[in-house]
Amino acid sequence: MEPLVEVHADAELEVALNAGAKVIGVNNRNLHTFQMDLHTTEHVAELLIEQGCSFDHSNPSAAEASKYTLCSLSGMSTAFDVERYRKINVGMCLIGESLMRAADPKAAIAGLCLDPKDWEEMRNNAAGGGAYTGGTKLVKVCGVTNPKDALVACQAGANLIGVIFVPKSKRCVSAEQGRAVVEAV
Repeated sequence: MEPLVEVHADAELEVALNAGAKVIGVNNRNLHTFQMDLHTTEHVAELLIEQGCSFDHSNPSAAEASKYTLCSLSGMSTAFDVERYRKINVGMCLIGESLMRAADPKAAIAGLCLDPKDWEEMRNNAAGGGAYTGGTKLVKVCGVTNPKDALVACQAGANLIGVIFVPKSKRCVSAEQGRAVVEAV
């Protein structure tokens, strides 16, 4: 198991790399101001490239050869929001709030177009869809607060379920609630 180390600022990236992090999650939301900037992931990708850190997830063999995995966290809600990340070989995206707010979470997850063929079909049909990132193998639904929602997300295709233990979050859960989610999935 490899921990995902979350960064937002340049200094946090340096700490993560110095600590030996291999899976780097770039939070596009500044947690001090709550300002969203989807360019944050691109900026961190540029810094990693400048430092010679490989994170190419454009195809399975490139992903296997990469030393790092770059994940974009927060702010994406459609395929067009994250198209830019496919171009820079981001390996994973965390889609949380838009899925949690979706009237039909199953349809929203299906709209993520994880299979590149689905993405191409959606693009060729000029229809709007969910978020997709080339090479993505995992979908994480974050902010789950109960076992029922966790099971719905898993049945709809989510690979990972996230719970939040931050007291100020509207979706904060107790250790007992988190354990119930873990046991359900």
